[in-house]
Amino acid sequence: MLWLNDAQNFLIGTDAEEAAAALQSRLERPGPLVILGTLWPEHYRTLTATPESAKGTYPNARSLLHGVNPVDVPVSFTATALQSSLVHHDRSLATAMSTCTSGRIAQTLAAGPQLVDHYHQGTSLNPCGHAVVTAAMDARRLGHTSPLPAAFLTAAAPGYLTEQQRAAADPDTWFAHALNYARERVMGVVAALEPVAGTDGMGALPGIYRLSDYLDHHARTIRSRAFPPRSFWTAAGDYAASTADLEALAAAADHRGRYGIAADLYQRAADAGGTDALSELAWRRGQAGDLRGAEQLLQRLIDAGDPGALSQLAQLRQRAGNFDGAEALAQRAADTGDPGPLVELAWRLGEAGDLDGAERVAQRAADAGNVNALVRLARRLGEAGDLDGAERLAQQAADIGGRDALIRLARAHERDGDPEGAKRWRRFGL
Repeated sequence: MLWLNDAQNFLIGTDAEEAAAALQSRLERPGPLVILGTLWPEHYRTLTATPESAKGTYPNARSLLHGVNPVDVPVSFTATALQSSLVHHDRSLATAMSTCTSGRIAQTLAAGPQLVDHYHQGTSLNPCGHAVVTAAMDARRLGHTSPLPAAFLTAAAPGYLTEQQRAAADPDTWFAHALNYARERVMGVVAALEPVAGTDGMGALPGIYRLSDYLDHHARTIRSRAFPPRSFWTAAGDYAASTADLEALAAAADHRGRYGIAADLYQRAADAGGTDALSELAWRRGQAGDLRGAEQLLQRLIDAGDPGALSQLAQLRQRAGNFDGAEALAQRAADTGDPGPLVELAWRLGEAGDLDGAERVAQRAADAGNVNALVRLARRLGEAGDLDGAERLAQQAADIGGRDALIRLARAHERDGDPEGAKRWRRFGL
């Protein structure tokens, strides 16, 4: 078998007619022989044009291709076609499918590796272009899923360059040249940074770019342990496309132990209305002992209608020993469908020795659909020797659907070597 990739390279240009004649001669000899080749549509039209056409200047190639039924490769493959087991069993196809959009695996197979080469060659051919693309790669792998504004890339790129490279760059034109390199279409198919279509009308959004999926995949391998320079994080804080992108980048910095950077990005996201960032900042302030600051942030979330903030503030007040304030919030959380804070409060009240208060709150939790507080309190009373009180609460829990919890409690006693205790709790779970 003979494989001719981009067969136009053999059939057009100097010595092309000689090559076509040699192939034709070989096909006319006894076989078997299979020749596979790929041709771009425009080259196929040129090579098969009639002699009367101005382009019909390749008689040997035209004769070679005469009678061939070309197999058209679609621009994109359907979801059904991509579900074929052949796709997933072939490493190259599987990689192409996971790194392209809209089923355009042929384009990825044709130009993906060359695009990677183009990116790496930028370190010498166009360092600023390489820096811009690297900044985009870091943004995408660290959670910035929205298309990237040019302002983000302009601000982030300098940190990826050496002092000598920055000194050599023209302050007025460096980004334009870098962007040209990043948007150069490799093999005429794909570029590192692609334009983004507007939601309405025609044309691309000005100053907005999306990283090639293939380079995104490549970045997650070669830069998996790389931490971006300070300029990247400054750009993220100033130009991230959305609060969700800011929150994702903040989480990425936090995960990598850059807590100061994370706190700054969370604050910026919170100032922009990001609810996840407000919740994260509240937790951080609570952990640091700034209960007042944490309550102020959580109250903003409560005022915005976030039910999770009710639970978080209730837990904060519990840890601070403000059980009355915690109970009011825990009840409000239960009214929204989350009895968890009531369960925890019942436990804390029991820990503090307020068994009456613990039972009152446990009953409220049970009314809201969670019997765990009753079961826990029953166990506490049993361990304290109040068997009558323990059995009373256990029976209440069993009557309202807590049998599974009581059986788990019985098994726990069995594991602890207490068969009598296991027997006592198991009878309520039957």
